[in-house]
Amino acid sequence: MLTGIQFTYLAIILLCTFAGGYLPLANPQRVRMGEGFPLGEAFSSGVFLALSLTMMLPSAFVVFRQAVPDMNYPWSSTIAIVAFLVLLAMEHLSGQFVSQEQHAAHGGALPATIPIIMTAMLAAPSFFLGAMLGMSDPEAAALIFIAIILHKGTAAFALALAMVRSTLTRPQTLLLFTAFAISTPLGIVAGGFAEQYITSSILIVKAIVLSLGAGTFLYLGTLHEMKKATLIEHCCRPSCYVALVAGLSITGVVRWIVGEAHQL
Repeated sequence: MLTGIQFTYLAIILLCTFAGGYLPLANPQRVRMGEGFPLGEAFSSGVFLALSLTMMLPSAFVVFRQAVPDMNYPWSSTIAIVAFLVLLAMEHLSGQFVSQEQHAAHGGALPATIPIIMTAMLAAPSFFLGAMLGMSDPEAAALIFIAIILHKGTAAFALALAMVRSTLTRPQTLLLFTAFAISTPLGIVAGGFAEQYITSSILIVKAIVLSLGAGTFLYLGTLHEMKKATLIEHCCRPSCYVALVAGLSITGVVRWIVGEAHQL
């Protein structure tokens, strides 16, 4: 059973997602891409980096050690790296496919496959973020929630924009966007229930999820969306770089206040 604060997080994330997609979905003939929220995205990237490297990964190390005391190989790092590389490969492949589809498109409308691929690319890490929120202690969960909010609204806007510019019908667009919107809440529910039923005999499951979450956070904070990644596009600006460092520093201080990483 989810706690009251987890239900609150779930509801706010849903509202934030639909708010982010409202303008493109409600005004499909007038949508236009703006600069977005570079300071918020930069701050979010800093939070993602600190969550990955100061909370999730150390916690995975400790839980793995509790589950398998004689283990010497750094499986936590290995699993995080695999998650990072899988997301990177998916984005490489989807980027090439999208470029081919755009090149072959006629009439100015995007092929329906493009928003479908974008949805899959965004929904998978969103689910893991939700799972990490559901499994974390209150302090870490609050930071994860902030990072999700800062990221989810802009991602929803970009995704809805691609949907309304594609050949998807109105019902298909709403169905696909709803699937993206519920990905994080589903992760919260899955993480919350998993946390309740985790015992010492299956600590390995939590360690693996923490490692996957660390790789996902690291990817979202660095290379997500490739050439448009926040670290490349925005953080060359002094103000955005300061926001990045602020997000990382605040999260690092909270980690110090919280104490041991394995409390996640």
